Amino acid sequence: MRIAISSVGLICWILSVQALHAQSFFDDFTEKKLDGSSWKKVNKKWGENVLKGTHGGVIPENVFIKDGNLVIRAHGDGYTGNIWGHGQQTKVGGAVFSRKKFASGCYEIRAKICPQVGALSAFWTYHYESDTCNHEIDFEFPGHNQPPKRPETSDITWGLMTNWRGVSDAMHRNADVYFGNQQDGHYHLYRFEWHTGGEGIKPSVSWYYDDRLMHTSYEMIPTIASELWLGVWFPNWIGQANFAVDYMYIDWVKITEYHEPADKWTK
Repeated sequence: MRIAISSVGLICWILSVQALHAQSFFDDFTEKKLDGSSWKKVNKKWGENVLKGTHGGVIPENVFIKDGNLVIRAHGDGYTGNIWGHGQQTKVGGAVFSRKKFASGCYEIRAKICPQVGALSAFWTYHYESDTCNHEIDFEFPGHNQPPKRPETSDITWGLMTNWRGVSDAMHRNADVYFGNQQDGHYHLYRFEWHTGGEGIKPSVSWYYDDRLMHTSYEMIPTIASELWLGVWFPNWIGQANFAVDYMYIDWVKITEYHEPADKWTK
């Protein structure tokens, strides 16, 4: 009788954990058009330092659905078409963000990143209120360009993993790590697990590549629910955009919420 009760208790516990960590969001982009109830295309420019060069931001025209993929197009320095970004027609990318906000959870993106060192492929959560309240988690390529390295040393086989609580150097943590070949023409799985903490859970963010742990951060962990962004853009800290047109292909996105006690929600 004692064994039977224990077995039932174990089953109930497993079911409760599965319910708590149930899949919250999934999109495999099989429709003909981007689901506007789930995603919003972005039309803006940010992060430009004119002393280090200009870029054209991100525009809706560079985001579309094709063959079951979310496709994000990047226009490099060799682009001569008639699509313009913000102030110029070169170094123009695309981005979308989720209509819904998410906090602690497992974020998975199956994708082929843009294989150019002069275009930044990125997956990130984002909530900004002020320079001292910028809650963000970044998964970016190329890497191998953080000080003391330079933009010229950017390498698509390296990636950047960063978590933020503000915008100053003291309020973020960064890892610049070797990932290996990402230009093999195959899809790869990019995943990060975000724990805001509480009730014995240690706050942390862990990044995975094809289910291989690449880095874990325990400091400056965000807690505020954020949109998930997917995009390609042209910051000044990466290599030269020596190409005309290239693409990032996203096969699917899945988010499994953890609903941890330290999650914070704002309007």
